[in-house]
Amino acid sequence: MRRLALAVVLTAALLVPAAAQAANPVLSAAKRSSTAKSAKLQLQMTTTAPGKAKTVLSGSGATSGRNVTLSVSTTVAGRRVPMNAIGVVENGAYVMYMRSPLFSTLPQGKTWLRIDLQAQGGSVGLDFGSLIGQAETLAPLAHGLVSTKRVAREQVAGRPTTRYRAVVDLRRAARAVPAYGKQLDTVERATGVRLGRVTQDVWVGADGRIRRLRTVTPTTFQGARASTVQTLTFLAYDVPVAIAAPPAAQVFNAS
Repeated sequence: MRRLALAVVLTAALLVPAAAQAANPVLSAAKRSSTAKSAKLQLQMTTTAPGKAKTVLSGSGATSGRNVTLSVSTTVAGRRVPMNAIGVVENGAYVMYMRSPLFSTLPQGKTWLRIDLQAQGGSVGLDFGSLIGQAETLAPLAHGLVSTKRVAREQVAGRPTTRYRAVVDLRRAARAVPAYGKQLDTVERATGVRLGRVTQDVWVGADGRIRRLRTVTPTTFQGARASTVQTLTFLAYDVPVAIAAPPAAQVFNAS
């Protein structure tokens, strides 16, 4: 459950503004996309490991500032399970509300589980406030970009785009931005995986905004080395989006 919450937070963080080099089409697109006040998107995360069943999480969502809402489903014990998540900032802390049939043991009348990610992260040395902050989130792209290669012209959600492949050095970014380096060290300790270079595929639309972003990251799954592919497809920018915490009477506080 906490791993999924972390994944949702990281998803929201991908829309934080970029201090980009305008000459690079990928960084320029990230900067232009960041001016949007809201966005609607589709998400898919696929984790594979040798000898293990593939795990897929997919769904749709929206962002408004630093707030995010997602409606997804994932595979648990061979069956698809729906899950809703709402991430909002409350009193300066990032809070996640989650609803799923998996939480059938909640008290009567409670359908949402509230998780204070700031407090949960603090227990393992992870500061979610800085994790979704501008410098740390953009450190890989702004400070670790190794190369950008144009791949092809492709359609994304019915729109013409240009696909680029970027190689990003996470360790270089960590050296350039110490706060991001601390977060990277924490993730490495939690997964047991040494993170170095990763690839990102970026689809840039004719409007100069990112229409799809795919990242491949090494990780662990059930004790085995694994790989996670996360794909975000941005369907619309600057559209009406309302994100709010669920009614308090329906919430069980997990912290």
